Amino acid sequence: MIEKISSLLQNISKSANTKEINNTLPILLHILKKEGKDTYLIKMGNLQTKTKSQKELIIGAKYLANVNKSSVGSILLSNLTPYPKILDDIKEAPLKLKHEELKNFLSKDAKDFTQEWKNFLLDHFVQASNKNDFLFFGNMLLSLQKEILTLIVSEENKDSLLQIKKNKTLSQLEFYALYPHLGDINGIVSLDADKNLTLKLEVKFESIKNLLEKNLSSLDLFSQVHIIKSENISPLFSFEDHLLNLKG
Repeated sequence: MIEKISSLLQNISKSANTKEINNTLPILLHILKKEGKDTYLIKMGNLQTKTKSQKELIIGAKYLANVNKSSVGSILLSNLTPYPKILDDIKEAPLKLKHEELKNFLSKDAKDFTQEWKNFLLDHFVQASNKNDFLFFGNMLLSLQKEILTLIVSEENKDSLLQIKKNKTLSQLEFYALYPHLGDINGIVSLDADKNLTLKLEVKFESIKNLLEKNLSSLDLFSQVHIIKSENISPLFSFEDHLLNLKG
């Protein structure tokens, strides 16, 4: 069941790169400065423009938001969500997997690859030559200690975060994925009594929900797929800036 998650995430990644629906995806915004009571100068890609926001925005911060134009041509923002800092942090990650490598890795027996992965991380942790590598491999080990598999997946120069946790019942896996243009996604893969796989996804944007409903229909790995919009999505494991009491 765990290897099916890799195929699912690859399918989601491909969906996000289709030109047909790119205009519906949340856009990355940089808040440059405040120019009035509720007016901000923002940067979207190479474009700088002004917009209004009833919500107080943090100067210098990044946000994901749905962007539209009003009837008079002004920029309208909706569903502003702070851009996850971890996406910037993992750009410097010393270990990243391609989707095909991820599939091969997850296709192994769970006990085998968990032990193999732990030994690999321990070797690189004790041999870390700088603070960045030390923190990275230490966090990966700490995640594994909490029975959460954390991986960085990179495809076409875009990095995403994947976390997988086996629930107490062997018939269910929980996962968390974080994409640059899709934001946070929570998922549960379940195996029913008839050996059918079902999938439940939670996303933060209505546009992402619509995108996935449109594109995941081609995914025949699951007998049922349920997608809902939720504000309460968080990683299964959060990276620490310092490590204490790390056990092997």
